[in-house]
Amino acid sequence: MKRTLIDKLKYNAKRKTNFAFGYRLGVSMYQDYPKDTAKGKLETKRLIDNFKSLACGGDEISKGVMCGIRDAANERKGK
Repeated sequence: MKRTLIDKLKYNAKRKTNFAFGYRLGVSMYQDYPKDTAKGKLETKRLIDNFKSLACGGDEISKGVMCGIRDAANERKGK
């Protein structure tokens, strides 16, 4: 059974871990991106680059952010 993005968000909302916080943040960033101004989009891209480098170093919040962005993108592409 494939879980939807909503199911994953509900699951991570119940968990009180750094990864779960980052996951919800990543989904929110991805969903808010199209509504941002040009300056906001540039700042979001910079944040994502920083989170990516931190995730490679093992930071749990950053790993959650990157997974949230990935899942939100896959959900959008699947529609």
